[in-house]
Amino acid sequence: MERNNKFIAASPEQPGVVRDLVYLDLNQQCSFTKMLDISKLMEQKGIILAVVGGAAAATVAVLLMSRRKRLKDQYELVGEVASIHCYPVKSMQAIRHDVGFCSSTGLRMLNTRDRQFVVVRSNGDFITQRQISRMAGIKVSIEGSYLKMEADGMPDIKVSVSPKKDEDAIVSCRVWDDKLQAQDCGQEVGQWLSQYLGEEEIRMLVVMPGITNRACKVMNSTQRDKLVFQDEGPYLLTTEESLKDLVRNLDRPANEEVTMKHFRPNIVIKGTKEPWDEDNWSHLVIGKNLRMRVLAPMERCLLTTVNPETYERRKDGEPLKTLKRIRMFPEVSKTSPLFGISLGVEVENTVRVGDPVYAKRKTF
Repeated sequence: MERNNKFIAASPEQPGVVRDLVYLDLNQQCSFTKMLDISKLMEQKGIILAVVGGAAAATVAVLLMSRRKRLKDQYELVGEVASIHCYPVKSMQAIRHDVGFCSSTGLRMLNTRDRQFVVVRSNGDFITQRQISRMAGIKVSIEGSYLKMEADGMPDIKVSVSPKKDEDAIVSCRVWDDKLQAQDCGQEVGQWLSQYLGEEEIRMLVVMPGITNRACKVMNSTQRDKLVFQDEGPYLLTTEESLKDLVRNLDRPANEEVTMKHFRPNIVIKGTKEPWDEDNWSHLVIGKNLRMRVLAPMERCLLTTVNPETYERRKDGEPLKTLKRIRMFPEVSKTSPLFGISLGVEVENTVRVGDPVYAKRKTF
């Protein structure tokens, strides 16, 4: 029997006697699902992992865990990835793709990254749909090494997603309380935005490597968690089941539809056993080995009331109105309801639509 490059499970009760064999081909990529299955078998039979090489079998203990440790590290399947969304320009429309790469500073998709660009006023203060709801009407797409923007009544315009550094174009800007530097994308795109948004002297800035990262300041963040132009955390995750529960609780009749577009998530999960299950998660493993840490529940604001189809603020105040009725947690925020969770990355990796999602639950 071929045993080279394989793990097997051996009985600790009879050293040297190989029983309850579990073969795992090391020449193939080991999925997190397989490791979970092996871990469960170890717990049931009280076995340890050993390495077997060549014709001679030798058992070497490589893993001894107490029951408490095993329970603490236990993950469970909670759903799968339903969709992945990247917002190259802060507060403009998303691009979607079946695959993305989760780095410590945010989602990368095609040739761009999440919140790589920001729109600012002449004094450098950032602008979002909170101030100008028409920003929701700007569609973005990636064409090779260019970002294309489209809007009603406007000619299409393109800007480079990886411009050469120009020291003369580096300017200061402000995102919330943070002051940072970025590169101006030029007069042409500034005039395009000013015309569409109806405000003079608007500019668009782009992230420049090495000068634009911001520290993440939410409750469970570490020095590894970095931001560029995101609000609070590198990633926002929501679940379809929580959205459905929110919709069920809307005052009837709701004047307009409420969809996931109101909440601008990066990763949407489906298949959770119950709505709001994400409130109880502390860590996630997605797909083969993307490892993420929950930083904080996501506080929601006036931006959720902008209708993503009409680009105007809803007169009925939804979905924020209903969220304030069913999702207020004073111990987290006395003024803002919660929807979704903010995440940081512990192990960078690819994320794909259909990937299984495993969660470790909070211990209280």
